[in-house]
Amino acid sequence: MNYIYYQTKTKFINTGDALINKALLDTLREYGKLQCNCSKEIPDFFINELGIEDDEKIYANNELKFVLTILKRAITKKKEDKIYIFSGLGHNFGGSPKKIIRNLITGLIIFPVYRLFGVRITRIGMSIGPITKALGISERIRSWTINNYIVRDKKSLDLCHKIGIKKAKLCPDLSWIYLKNKTRDVPLNKDNSIIICLRDSMFDTEDITYREKLVNKLDGLLKKMNEKEKIKLLFMYQVEEDKDFTSELYNRYSSIYDCKLEEKQIRLSNAEKYYSNYKFNISNRMHSILFGYKYGSMPLVLTDLKKHTKISQTLTDNNIEEIAFDINAESNNKLDNLYMDYIDIMKKMYKVEKNNQGKIIEELNDIFEK
Repeated sequence: MNYIYYQTKTKFINTGDALINKALLDTLREYGKLQCNCSKEIPDFFINELGIEDDEKIYANNELKFVLTILKRAITKKKEDKIYIFSGLGHNFGGSPKKIIRNLITGLIIFPVYRLFGVRITRIGMSIGPITKALGISERIRSWTINNYIVRDKKSLDLCHKIGIKKAKLCPDLSWIYLKNKTRDVPLNKDNSIIICLRDSMFDTEDITYREKLVNKLDGLLKKMNEKEKIKLLFMYQVEEDKDFTSELYNRYSSIYDCKLEEKQIRLSNAEKYYSNYKFNISNRMHSILFGYKYGSMPLVLTDLKKHTKISQTLTDNNIEEIAFDINAESNNKLDNLYMDYIDIMKKMYKVEKNNQGKIIEELNDIFEK
């Protein structure tokens, strides 16, 4: 029996984090018995959204109890049993002392003890950077006892190798395997309808310059799209912290275009309701971009492509740069091609998805067959 322990902690307010976690959890069930950290700090709505079953829940009052639960299983397991732990999904950047201390404790104490008792450790689904030198050193120390260190884009892979994590490997973002058995049909969203799902910064810090450039670029893009055919807009958000900016954008455009504001956060459970009814999805949120297309809404990426590497590198890795608009560029010329080639581009997205699903499954097979 494979026992798969899952570190559920993440940004609970982000539907994108729910997306990648659920995508991985649904797939891991095919490889063994799931056991998920459902400590008190993890809200019930998030656990429910991930679809974690009662017999998969570990109620740990603190991190130590979760660690001890894994060790108890490792120590008392049958000879044929194997113990795995999965974590790491999301974006690792910055260099806070808290992150550095956590890395050192994990890398120098917890993970070595895991390995002593045969626990296999996988860190998967992460992008990394920019980071401080100190965080880079602590991340390298943490990686020493990790069996599988897997990042989701080429830029992150290059950074890992640069800071000394030579074992790092590349695997596509885990959102590609969400609803992997669902048939993708040619889009039927034909009218000139557009979702606006934007944040006002690239990272979790205020960025006035980025915000101004983003809105100016959006002004021009919407104007040109409206010239082709009268547009209708839906303003919505997948992350709670984007709510105020979403309202501001709605107020900016509501007197100019046919606009609607969704005041509640979009969740996995109701995303199809929105994305399946709109032709385009203008976003700078990674997992709005990699979510809406599943329901026929073509992503139009609007961001600083040079600095927002988590997104731009993902587009480059998958050869879908044609859907990206740089807020520092003046021209919107590629918009004509997106209208003309809409069906072909969406078919390409589905082909990329299928290819990436194969790569992810191959990586998971390799982890469990070692």
